[in-house]
Amino acid sequence: MIGEFTVATARKLLRLLNGESIPFTSFACEVSTRLNKEGIITIVSHGRNRTFRMLDPEGCRLYLAQHYTSGMSLEEWIEIKTREKEVARSEQVAKGANSKLRHTRAFKGFPLNCYEPIEAVFHEEPYLLSPVRGTCIFMQDYESFRIPEDVVVVGIENGENFRYIRAQKYLFEGMRVLFASRYPQSKNLCAWLKMIPNRYIHFGDFDLAGVSIFLSEFYSELGERAEFYIPADVEQRLQNGNHVLYDVQYSRYRYMEVADERLKPLVEMIHKYRRGYEQEGYIKELDSI
Repeated sequence: MIGEFTVATARKLLRLLNGESIPFTSFACEVSTRLNKEGIITIVSHGRNRTFRMLDPEGCRLYLAQHYTSGMSLEEWIEIKTREKEVARSEQVAKGANSKLRHTRAFKGFPLNCYEPIEAVFHEEPYLLSPVRGTCIFMQDYESFRIPEDVVVVGIENGENFRYIRAQKYLFEGMRVLFASRYPQSKNLCAWLKMIPNRYIHFGDFDLAGVSIFLSEFYSELGERAEFYIPADVEQRLQNGNHVLYDVQYSRYRYMEVADERLKPLVEMIHKYRRGYEQEGYIKELDSI
């Protein structure tokens, strides 16, 4: 094991995997230093403040399984450590042996949210989806969940954007929208999208890693029904974007094959300005919750 790895550290990594940013001062440790050197996380400057951001979720889970969690998923490791006195050594060994390097999560499903009520069907019964502001729902039995065909599913990459959906309503004017969070390492969202005919828009970071996530996880499975959201002003924002994101991601994604022709102009812009732009910049104003 390399360096001290605590439950507190593991929980912060889960937050990063869920798309959140972590203040530099609260996560400056040997683990974050090693992950940063591996190109798995990066440090982003916001004026005088600095935060950690996740760059390579799959690489992160693999690295943690190999170096810190004895092959267990991060969620399983946290569960065992928080109730360590109640868990027999045999159970720990069994979990480690069964998990190996699989990306097993504690929950099946994904979070959903909307700012206008949506009349859906759940287990063949009418279901009104209308979360109270400041809340969302976690859809576990997604196989039995259906929405009207005119509803557009918007997949959101980062936690702050999912939290403040009302502050981004201006981006989706004229659409009936259901927001879905890409839960860490979950293929459940894409599995559900393959069961329904609805249009899917992927709203992620405007950088090479964000494009790669869309291509590998959604476009490869859904084809032209999936599209990457590209705002009209994205070039202007990229000109003043984050060069650190580009520099860290360049060696990994420089030869990325852009199978979706619609994305090639965006990728060309990213290379032209040698910068990326985080989707949090499109949160117009923080709505109170």
